[in-house]
Amino acid sequence: MIPFIRNENMKIYKRKRTWVMVAIVLVYVLLQIVNLKTTGGGATHENWRTQLEQDNDRFRQEATKPDPLEIEIKQAEKHIVLNQYYLQQNIPPNTNAWSFAVNQARNIIFAASLISILIAGEIVAAEFVSGTIKLLLTRSASRTKIYMSKYIATILFGLLLSAAGILVSVLLGGFIFGFDGLADSYFYVKGHAVGEVPMLQALLATYVLDIPFLLIATTLAFMTSAAFRSTTFSIVISLLTSLTGFIIAIAMDGWAWTKYFIFSHTDLTSYLYGDPSVDGVTLGYSLVFIGLHLAIMHLISYPLFVKRDVA
Repeated sequence: MIPFIRNENMKIYKRKRTWVMVAIVLVYVLLQIVNLKTTGGGATHENWRTQLEQDNDRFRQEATKPDPLEIEIKQAEKHIVLNQYYLQQNIPPNTNAWSFAVNQARNIIFAASLISILIAGEIVAAEFVSGTIKLLLTRSASRTKIYMSKYIATILFGLLLSAAGILVSVLLGGFIFGFDGLADSYFYVKGHAVGEVPMLQALLATYVLDIPFLLIATTLAFMTSAAFRSTTFSIVISLLTSLTGFIIAIAMDGWAWTKYFIFSHTDLTSYLYGDPSVDGVTLGYSLVFIGLHLAIMHLISYPLFVKRDVA
C-alpha cells in the first residue's frame, strides 16, 4: 500500500498547478496579516480600555438591531464578555504570532480544503479519462489498493497543506507582530464565562478540531470523482456543496434543524472553547454523525470505482 500512496503523492506534487494552489494559501495568510495591520487590530494602544468600551457599545447595538441572526447575537455576547474580562483583569488585548495563528486556523483549513477538493476531484476521474488507470491495473494492484492509496494521498495533501498554512501564519505573524506570547494564555468564552488554556494547546487543538471539514469536503469530491468521469463536474459540485454548506452552517448557527446538517458538525472547537450551536448536541454525537457521512460516501464511491469499466 505504501508504494502506491507514495506514487500518488508524486503525481500530486510534480504538477505545477499544485504548487500554484499552495502559493494561494500562503498569499491568503499574508493578506490577512496586511488587513489586520492596516486596520490597527494587531497593536495595543494606550487608550485600549476606551477602545474596548466603545467596541462593547457597538456589539450591544448589533445584538439589539432588528431581526439579527442567532450567530450575530452569540458573537456579540462573546465579544462583550471577553472584553469585560480584559477590562476587569487589566489585560490589554494584543496580537502575536501565536494568537494570530489560532484565530486564522479555521480559515486556513477552509482554504486548504477547497484546494484539496481540486485534487480529489480529478485524482480518480482523470485516470479514467486519460486511460492511465489501465497502467495501474497492469501492475498487479487490486482496485481496492488503488482506491485507498488515492484517497489517503488526497487526505494527506490536505493535512500537510493546512499544517503548512498554519506554520506560515506563525512565521509571518512573528515577523510582523513578534514571536512573544507563546507562554501567554488563550482566552475563550464558554457558558458566558471566560476560560483560558496555554496558547500552544489552543493552536494544536484548533488545528485538529477543524479537520472534519477537510475530511467531509475532500471525501465528497473524491466520491463524485469516483462516480463520474468528468473532473469538471466533480470539482464544481463539490466546491458548490462545500461553500454553501460552510455558509449555511455559519448563518444558521443555533437553529434546531442544523443538528442534522453535516457542515454544522465540522467545527468541533465549540465543544472545548465555546458552546455547541444546538443545546443537547454532544461531541460524541458530532463524531458519530461525521463518521456516518464518511462511511456513506465511501459506500457509494467504492463500488462504483471497483465496477467501472476501463475498456
